[in-house]
Amino acid sequence: MNTKEYKVLIRDFINDKMMDEGYKKITLEEITSNLAISKKTVYKVFSSKEEIARSIFIGELTKAYQRLIQLIQEKSSMAMKIENLGEMIESYIRLFNDSSLHNLKKEYPNLWKEIVFFRKERVIPLINLLLNHSKKHDLIVDYPNELIIKLFSTSLTISTEKSYLVHNKSDCQTVFQSIFDILLDGILTKKGKKLLAINKRMNDENN
Repeated sequence: MNTKEYKVLIRDFINDKMMDEGYKKITLEEITSNLAISKKTVYKVFSSKEEIARSIFIGELTKAYQRLIQLIQEKSSMAMKIENLGEMIESYIRLFNDSSLHNLKKEYPNLWKEIVFFRKERVIPLINLLLNHSKKHDLIVDYPNELIIKLFSTSLTISTEKSYLVHNKSDCQTVFQSIFDILLDGILTKKGKKLLAINKRMNDENN
């Protein structure tokens, strides 16, 4: 295998693991034993463990940002966009929840700052745009955007807490959907709930 192929192999392994479990300290032993490669090969491809973490976090954050742009630009109802936003959040919740970012902050504070800045300057403005547009169309209640975003971020972290999942014999996806539905029920207007119900019914019929 050449350097590029090894890089893809290592990134895919770590990325899949973090998407399933959230971010935890990366050990070279785990990488080398699972992929049957040497430490020398790992450092030939990546100069440090922080570079591995950066390539994954920034790569996935960039993908999320691009998906968010596509979501805003697509020709669909605002109710459908809100539902699609939930699906997008679900796909990234394990990697970017508070617990994962807390672990990252302890190990790589500069990378953590880079992610926080990226979210603040690029991701949050797009979410604000979506929320403001939803308010304009009377789909969600006029609560402060910052409060809505903070509430969603904090509450959805529960869906990745291992102790909660084990105690309640549930899985991340089921808990996430329940929490998301509860939060949506609190911010959607009657009009928003009606349109969302229509969209869900149409999706069920099409599937």
